[in-house]
Amino acid sequence: MGKSLKWLIVLILAGGMLAGCKRMNVPGGEINFRASSAPLSTKTAYSGERNTESGVVKERIDWLEGDEITIWSDKARMMYDETRQAGDYVFTSVEADGVRSRGKIVSSIGNGLQWTSATGTYTFYCRYPSDGTKINGEKMLGEIPASQVIQYDAETGSMKPDMQYAYLFAGTTAPANAASVTLEFRPVFTALEFEVGGGGDGQVDLTSFTITSTTDAVTGAFERSCASGNVTVTGTPGLSASLDFSQIPGGKLTVTGAAPVTVTIFAVPKDLKNLTLEVKGDQIQTRTLKLANKNGSFLTFDACKKYRILGLSLPELLKAEGEDIDWDIQAIGETLIWD
Repeated sequence: MGKSLKWLIVLILAGGMLAGCKRMNVPGGEINFRASSAPLSTKTAYSGERNTESGVVKERIDWLEGDEITIWSDKARMMYDETRQAGDYVFTSVEADGVRSRGKIVSSIGNGLQWTSATGTYTFYCRYPSDGTKINGEKMLGEIPASQVIQYDAETGSMKPDMQYAYLFAGTTAPANAASVTLEFRPVFTALEFEVGGGGDGQVDLTSFTITSTTDAVTGAFERSCASGNVTVTGTPGLSASLDFSQIPGGKLTVTGAAPVTVTIFAVPKDLKNLTLEVKGDQIQTRTLKLANKNGSFLTFDACKKYRILGLSLPELLKAEGEDIDWDIQAIGETLIWD
């Protein structure tokens, strides 16, 4: 079922169920929200459009129609239900202007948040992807899985990461009865993007691709303080993250020197340290790569940023060069050598 038809059915059903309910008597009516990214830092599909600011290369990541977010407020309440402080919203249209991705959002059930007073300041906290139970005004919850499926498009042959794990957060305040409330989203995940090739005219059929830390959490459940932004990994942290090739025909990732591919691993929104990359393939033995500088010291990958590691040629050398397509970071500029 297409997204447009799905939402039409949802809205029709919601309208029928709510027709007999009493509307809240609120001074300002329904709140008009506008969703935007911080410059060059939102979701849900990597745009490939890059700008350079102060020597740092950044990439805009675009919203897509049908994306859903949850909006929570300290004072606003859902129409027809004065006990609910949060509601889900869906993007009905999107646009990009080079540095930002913007979208029009509406309540996913036709029952949006309402102003409850004509005076005062309202606080709003928002989470992507939507889940009303995962944001409550104190914290936002998320979880990065240890096994991450590469999404494969059989029609085009393209491969993409599962952007459901590209968590985003927005927080803002607005005066009562403001004409509109703009929500500026920022990333709450860390990402490593690898460009992988077969080396020269070679070909490699990869069967596994894993990053592992000897000390720090890479995956697992986490919570982010809405007010301070502090992130805590909860429960037992996972020290590894692997790519799942099950959606790719044959269950293997085929790379060649002539046509390298790009794969992305998501991690919790914490600094990543002491990382090693391990790959296995039909034409190569298990290869390990210490993500370290030329002096042998492990690199630190800062939280909530995206690093690009280019030129990963199997079984040749790996070189991290060029841009780190990121929100604020400097290029690594180091050569990394296989063990």
